Amino acid sequence: MNKNLGVKAQRIDHRSIDWHLGGAVLVVSLVGLFALWSGSIGFAIRNGGPFSIIGKQFILYAISMMCMVAAVLLPIKMLRALLPVAIVLGLIGLALPIATPMGVTINNARRWIKLGSFTLQPSEIWKPVMVLYLASFLDRRKESVIESGMTTIPALVMVAIAAVLIFLQQDFSTSILVLAIALAMLFLAGTPIVFIGSLSLFMLLYGALMIFSSQYRVQRLVGYLMPGHHAQTINYQMYSALRAIQSGGLLGKGIGLGNLKISSIPEVQSDFIFAAFVEETGFLGVVVVMALWAFILFRAGSKLSGADYFTKLAGFGLITLLSLQVLLNLAVVTGVMPTTGLALPFFSSGGSATLMSAISCGILINLVRDSASSARYSSARAAKGAAHD
Repeated sequence: MNKNLGVKAQRIDHRSIDWHLGGAVLVVSLVGLFALWSGSIGFAIRNGGPFSIIGKQFILYAISMMCMVAAVLLPIKMLRALLPVAIVLGLIGLALPIATPMGVTINNARRWIKLGSFTLQPSEIWKPVMVLYLASFLDRRKESVIESGMTTIPALVMVAIAAVLIFLQQDFSTSILVLAIALAMLFLAGTPIVFIGSLSLFMLLYGALMIFSSQYRVQRLVGYLMPGHHAQTINYQMYSALRAIQSGGLLGKGIGLGNLKISSIPEVQSDFIFAAFVEETGFLGVVVVMALWAFILFRAGSKLSGADYFTKLAGFGLITLLSLQVLLNLAVVTGVMPTTGLALPFFSSGGSATLMSAISCGILINLVRDSASSARYSSARAAKGAAHD
């Protein structure tokens, strides 16, 4: 009887995929791919032909979608068993761009490694790996973590090493982002607030030190604080993006009809792709994309609210990762915060960012599925027990 119940539970497990959640991820990723094709056409024509950007991105997108499916189907227990290896490989990967000839320098930043005709940004892959590692680490120490934050020191040392390696790649924004995600997960785990406050102060000091260690970052900060004095220099990218957004109005100029995207926004295919999207789709396009992301994140959050400790912590860690990526990118594009190098998930060009987004969403769907399967299995066992009473 127990064997039959186990078989039934396995069947329930395979039927527990949240297709609404998966469908929303697929839709937002396709919208992002289409937005990149339309928004980057001018840049592509100037740099290799009309399909030079979208052709390569489509291949990377297809690979990322296959990885997302694998992340959905991989058993959570196997995922957790692979984490020690993933952490070691992740830290080695973070060192490769700055310590080996494999590193590739683009725009004075050495964040990539060369893999044939493609490049990989190890810090992007590190993000979901770190979230899962922290969730597993905190799960094994959930009782002691609530009593003393000092229990988390081994994990924090690993996070700090990773943050420094990422900073040495000239990627200040991602370095701060991984620290912020780690801090958020410690807070969700119930770490004492005094310990959280001390870490927050340390992160602020770290951020200030990193900003003032670079003349370029200081110039960006000054440009942000005095935007009217640097409209044609440091803030040119931001001002160009704001012009495109404002010109979109309520309904936009129409798909393919944006003109400011052609030459006014430098590197439009990357961190500022959303400005080109809004120029063509207007405020309506913003509402649609934000509604899709809100649906994905809130639906996943509601489904995970009753899950076990690891599943809940890992799920909310991934939700935090995706939320911060979206919000920080939009804050930069709209001039709310200084320009950084954070990609918009599924919209910005680059295989590493798309792969990170796909894997993160795939694991999130997997965690929701695992939570639903566990709940149904528990209900089945309870019903079986009641039948025998």
